[in-house]
Amino acid sequence: MKQFFSSLYIHVPFCIKKCKYCSFHSISWTEEFEKLYLKVILKEIEIVKDIPNKLETIYVGGGTPTSLTNKSLKRLLEKILNSFNISENLEFSIEINPATVDKEKISLMREFGINRVSIGVQSLNDGELKILGRLHSRREALATVKRLLETGFENTSIDLIYGIPSQNIKTWKKTLKDALSLDIKHISIYELTVEEGTKLQREIMTKKLTLPDDETVCQMYFFATEFFENRGLKKYEISNFSYPNFECKHNIAYWSRKPYLGVGPAAHSFVGGKRFHNPDLFQYSKALLRNKLAWIVDDIVLDDLEDLKEEIILGLRMKKGVVIREKKLLEFFKKYEKEGLVNISADSVSFTDKGMLLSNEIFTKLLNSLENSI
Repeated sequence: MKQFFSSLYIHVPFCIKKCKYCSFHSISWTEEFEKLYLKVILKEIEIVKDIPNKLETIYVGGGTPTSLTNKSLKRLLEKILNSFNISENLEFSIEINPATVDKEKISLMREFGINRVSIGVQSLNDGELKILGRLHSRREALATVKRLLETGFENTSIDLIYGIPSQNIKTWKKTLKDALSLDIKHISIYELTVEEGTKLQREIMTKKLTLPDDETVCQMYFFATEFFENRGLKKYEISNFSYPNFECKHNIAYWSRKPYLGVGPAAHSFVGGKRFHNPDLFQYSKALLRNKLAWIVDDIVLDDLEDLKEEIILGLRMKKGVVIREKKLLEFFKKYEKEGLVNISADSVSFTDKGMLLSNEIFTKLLNSLENSI
């Protein structure tokens, strides 16, 4: 399959402080690490820029991209824009943490054409923010959103988490109402996942913290869906809501299996029908300091079965669902239709709201069915 990519992901691995729940590749920022990171990621961009590309989306994520100094962020953004072929209607996103943004950084983002901002708010309750180990307060989060809107970032999104220890329906409703009092165009909600080896897991195992029960977590998801959709924010994916024309094009590219290149430590790619990824910062740096790519290629050229698995599972994440023509697969989903978990129309299958909440369980059974019958 021909090498080509239309989306670019840039991973910045630094955080000022790792949140209690986080299992992503991130390390504490130091001046020395930032200097090394900048040196090697600029080398990687220089090498990969010759792969045929026409960028429709760029997403700078992490970690905390805004933990970079203004000087380093400027050099990185300059390199990106000067190295790749850019579409006229580029969606250029960056993730920010309210604790790491100032007027100068916002001005820099505007200068380099960033036109979509995703803010890691997570909660608008100070007690819940403390439990998650976030550095910012409710007040700082609200002030950051308002400052971005005032500066002209119309396409602004926030992330929120539900299922936090001590959280209840009342505090969740308050967070949602406060979020919609802002003029934001997009909201992502994620159920808290207790990842292996995190500080949050240790605090739950030692009974220092207690998670809300499953019924409460389900109520939070259903309330958010109804609350947002009654106010014009439509669910277009399991965890994502937006006003019309403010969906995240970059994430839709992932779910639609468009080719994307990941640059930076631990970044993943899907180019030329292959999936590959970079190692952590230190292994990544060793390779690039020798002017070699650090890609870990599992030599997975997706065959017909793997293609089918990905197409269905990624497609089902979206509200519109996916076309399924195989009779055995349609039979598989009919039992979930009876349970009110999926909708089947002709050869199209999509999750109901209840089905979206149970999607991981259904996906596991689907994979087993595919392995055994297709």
